[in-house]
Amino acid sequence: MIRILLLFTFFLLPANAEDILNLSLEEAKVIALENNRDIKIQIENIEFSEGDVTKEKGAFDPFFTLTSTYSDIQSPTISTFVESGEVTQKDFTIENSITGRLSTGTFYDLYNLSLTRSETNSPIESLSPSLSSSLSFSIGQELLRDFGKEVNETPLFIAKKNVDISVKQLELTISDVLFNLESDYWILVASIQNLELEKKALELAKDLEERNSIEVEVGTLPPVAVTQAKSEVALRSVNLINAENLLERSEDKLKNALVLPYHIDLKPTETPKTFNLEPFNETQVLETAFDNRIEIKEAQVEIEKGRALTKFYSNQKLPRLSLEALLQFQGLGGDENPDRQSFGGAPEPIPGRFDGQSEAFKTLLEGDFPGWSVVGVFSYPIFNRTAKGEYVKANADLNRRIINYQKVKEQIELEVRDALREVRNSQKKIEAARTAVELAQQVVINDEERLRVGITTTREVLESQRDLIDAQTTEIEAVTEYNISLARLEKTKGTILKLNNIKIEDKDIKYGIINQQ
Repeated sequence: MIRILLLFTFFLLPANAEDILNLSLEEAKVIALENNRDIKIQIENIEFSEGDVTKEKGAFDPFFTLTSTYSDIQSPTISTFVESGEVTQKDFTIENSITGRLSTGTFYDLYNLSLTRSETNSPIESLSPSLSSSLSFSIGQELLRDFGKEVNETPLFIAKKNVDISVKQLELTISDVLFNLESDYWILVASIQNLELEKKALELAKDLEERNSIEVEVGTLPPVAVTQAKSEVALRSVNLINAENLLERSEDKLKNALVLPYHIDLKPTETPKTFNLEPFNETQVLETAFDNRIEIKEAQVEIEKGRALTKFYSNQKLPRLSLEALLQFQGLGGDENPDRQSFGGAPEPIPGRFDGQSEAFKTLLEGDFPGWSVVGVFSYPIFNRTAKGEYVKANADLNRRIINYQKVKEQIELEVRDALREVRNSQKKIEAARTAVELAQQVVINDEERLRVGITTTREVLESQRDLIDAQTTEIEAVTEYNISLARLEKTKGTILKLNNIKIEDKDIKYGIINQQ
């Protein structure tokens, strides 16, 4: 498993009668990192990759084999010693061995023990039942193809690198979750602000309608002024409904990201930043991105995998040349065959070293009958097109990974430029929007005063109010874009995990949370 240390403020989800959850941005991050399904899937992907590592290590596990065989065979014969013309042979064999291979290209039989008990009515066999034993040891070494740890551990190396990639994918998923969550949070805050703005706009329209009705009654305004005001009230009521719908959609989207029940009423407790930061140095930001972006590290791991596969398939083009040495000991023992016959008189007595089935073990353990052999094997596929084709594919794949690495760097450079541009532009938008709001407020005050003294019309007042509402809406959007652009810049730099104090460690999941002072 993976340990994720979240150095955030710990809190408990409040459960009150109204199901209201006051939620800060950091608290939202804690909930998302605890509940998010994509993160959980990536954690399982790491477990899956670690299973491949264990599987590849198993290629060098010793192999224990136990085999037993029983046979009962009747064979026809025309021997003058067998009057019935039939020889019966019953064999029971047990064979046990431990074999395996090492990552160096060494293969071995740690031991191979064989015991066979035979019983026959053949008169030419001296022992029946008899017990034969055999114990052998062998070791061999590949000298060309499959020689060396680097070649034989290539699948294990690839599996370990896949674990690294799975971890990088988890980091990337967490980065995406944090960025999307922050975006959803600020969009919800903006939706709430927009709803309050639309409520205020509706109140202004109703207030103007009421004032115009009084002016019409006293004869200072024409009746059309009330009609215009009522029309504006209806229009702004529609805008309020749209703002409410937008708020509900934004809130549901955040709840979905947090995996929270939809009946909970979320109340964001933070307001977006509106101050200007120090100017960013594009060169420094780009260097930071190249040092920290997960995609670059993942592409580098892919290149390492490609080089390992290229070396492996280059080795596979070589012929196979191996050398194996074998040492063997044998033993034999048994009882005299009651059907035993011999030429010209009584059969010779059974030698003492074979008389009795226990002698099969004694002669084996004392090494009375040793033997050894050395085997050399050379083999090479004619044309060897399979290995050559795999090498060509591996080399092309390596080149493709190198090209992709350059492509990732170029894409990151583009993303950094876009992210910096968004931050700068959103700062400018905030400044322009604030100026527009200030000017629009002055226009509204002037038009309302002019309407009061009768030198302007209701339409002009309503238009100036709309301009103010549009300017305030633009300011809300600009501030929201600014905060989202800051989060996007951290994600583009590859520092969003560090900024949020998130660390990933192997083998366990843990949320280490500290209290905020």
